Amino acid sequence: MARDYYATLGVEHDATDAEIKKAYRRLARKYHPDVNPSEEAAEKFREASVAQEVLTDPEKRRIVDAGGDPQDPGYGRGAPGGFGGGGFGDIFDAFFGGGAAGGGPRASRVRPGNDALLR
Repeated sequence: MARDYYATLGVEHDATDAEIKKAYRRLARKYHPDVNPSEEAAEKFREASVAQEVLTDPEKRRIVDAGGDPQDPGYGRGAPGGFGGGGFGDIFDAFFGGGAAGGGPRASRVRPGNDALLR
């Protein structure tokens, strides 16, 4: 079940970035560990920080609005609610190292040739 980041900050789903920032600051003043040393306050501060991070990132907010949870480790990797594909990580691995199959260390493209001076 995806977390409700909007409810965590106490804002509506159509809240602007300024409204999200204002709500986060209000909660941060109330629950910051320097102001409120209780463990419960620290947890609420962490939740508010994650919610603010997610909702101010356009891509993560799009995922939340679609019913997903970008903080879920299985999201986008074939987990229920995900897209079923490997995600961007597999695409980048295919182009920049890691390879699509196998996994182990990638062999270098440069192959040493025979040394002409040793013949």
